[in-house]
Amino acid sequence: MAFINYLPEIIFLICAAAAVIAVVRALPSIFGILKGKEQCPKCRAATVREDVPARLFLLPVSFGDTYENAEDYLLSHMVPIQSKEAIPTGRRACRMELYRCPKCDARWVKITDFLQVRDTEDIKGFYTFPYEHFSGL
Repeated sequence: MAFINYLPEIIFLICAAAAVIAVVRALPSIFGILKGKEQCPKCRAATVREDVPARLFLLPVSFGDTYENAEDYLLSHMVPIQSKEAIPTGRRACRMELYRCPKCDARWVKITDFLQVRDTEDIKGFYTFPYEHFSGL
């Protein structure tokens, strides 16, 4: 009988402990992002950007347009361009950067979808995908 009287408090403590554990596990990734470090999607270790220059691609979308299934859409619609000057007004572009995890040796790409507005980038989204899918670009 005494156990049932304390059941709401026990449930609350379990939920609070789970929340604290989740926050503690998320702290390294939060601070890693704030410091400009990326995290491996497989093992969550800090990754290093490879010395390959970032590549720019033009997308056939503008302003607030959206697309479903980002990986398939980007693979089939990314057109390589040489510089930001080649981006027409109102069209979006993306930057692809290559990363490698020193812990598990996984390679992946980070794609930043953006709209160029007067020398600044209005970020529309960040995507991470396995390198193998984008190695042909």
